[in-house]
Amino acid sequence: MQKDKLLGIIKTQGRTVSAVIETVNDYGVPMSPSTFYKGLRDERPFKANEIKALAKVLSLSEKQIYEIFFAEFVS
Repeated sequence: MQKDKLLGIIKTQGRTVSAVIETVNDYGVPMSPSTFYKGLRDERPFKANEIKALAKVLSLSEKQIYEIFFAEFVS
């Protein structure tokens, strides 16, 4: 999880975390601020539907999705 990249994208788009969470909820994916921040801190993984909703809300490319949410590679 690359939390700095995710937060950077949110900020460069001129949005707040709470506005993004609200829009995710508008898409029918329940997410609380607590859930979002637990995902950022790697206390729980983001679920597939949450990743899809965040990607849609933030207009993330496929590359960005992989870099942010699946950046840990096994060597």
